[in-house]
Amino acid sequence: MRLTALLLALLPVIAFSASSASSDDAQATLPERKAGLWELKTVMDEGNGPRDQSMKLCVDGQMEKNTVSASVLEHKANCTSYDIKSAGGATEVNSDCLYNGRKVMSTTNMSGDFKSAFEIKIQSTTTDPEQKAQSVVVKRTITQVGKYVGESCGDLKAGEAEASDGTRMLVQ
Repeated sequence: MRLTALLLALLPVIAFSASSASSDDAQATLPERKAGLWELKTVMDEGNGPRDQSMKLCVDGQMEKNTVSASVLEHKANCTSYDIKSAGGATEVNSDCLYNGRKVMSTTNMSGDFKSAFEIKIQSTTTDPEQKAQSVVVKRTITQVGKYVGESCGDLKAGEAEASDGTRMLVQ
């Protein structure tokens, strides 16, 4: 379930990039995910070997707008820098943030059209901002691949995700 929570945490990263970019650089925007059923595969490695999670997610237009709005507020409150660069159909986001008293520096690379497919790779380092002798440094790599399945979400409701083991959770 820890990986599932991390997967859900990635959703605002995707959406925030779309909204933030439009104010900084007209070329550095991402479209919102197309409404419908998405299949997501996430692999996370914190140095102890990769762990993966697959799930389905039902996306609707209002969900994307809510995610963008919440994410904009969160990043404005927690990040000293959030730089977005776009070129050749790919976007790179570099950030320096403080979450729960821990400094998180990350580089996120995104590609795809976000209508049929996308890929996101996040490389981050989490440290104690005071760099004490006993500080724990966590280096993390997260890769998420999204594939559009179709318009119909079946019995999933908008904003609901289902893990491969059948566990369901509301994202919004």
